[in-house]
Amino acid sequence: MSDQVQISSIDALEAFRADLIQYIAKARVALEDMEGDVRRTRTWLDTDRTQYWGGQMKLWTKNLHQAEEELYSANLTNPQASNAFQKMAVLKARRKVEDAEEKLRVLKKWRQTFENRATPLLRQLDPMFFLVGQQLPKGVHSLGESIKALQAYAEKAAPAPSSAPAPPEQGGGP
Repeated sequence: MSDQVQISSIDALEAFRADLIQYIAKARVALEDMEGDVRRTRTWLDTDRTQYWGGQMKLWTKNLHQAEEELYSANLTNPQASNAFQKMAVLKARRKVEDAEEKLRVLKKWRQTFENRATPLLRQLDPMFFLVGQQLPKGVHSLGESIKALQAYAEKAAPAPSSAPAPPEQGGGP
């Protein structure tokens, strides 16, 4: 029985280690992109849309008050007139306020639904973050150490070239 180990390809281990390093980099980017997408969507709902529809609500509430004041003034100055233009302006502004209120209700519902769905899914990624962030880099380091040890072993186990003189050539010369 031989005391030597047959090492067939350290290069295969080195190639696997290089591929693992690339995988870690790509997986880290993908996980960070997913987390970033959730964060951006949350910010969009909380900040952008909330500010937009809150601003629309203020604008149309102000326009409604102004239209109501114009209708009131028109009724005071000429109670006999139909004041159809002012009445239409009030109705239009009231519809816009109602629309903004509805959008804010829908936005609140979307925000709640988003949180209820996204948060558990993000929590499911925690083990993957741990794997990619800590465990796989440890594996890369361990593979590197194993490769070094195998290379050192292969160098020790390789038969040394003989230093004996070459045998004389047989036969005639040129």
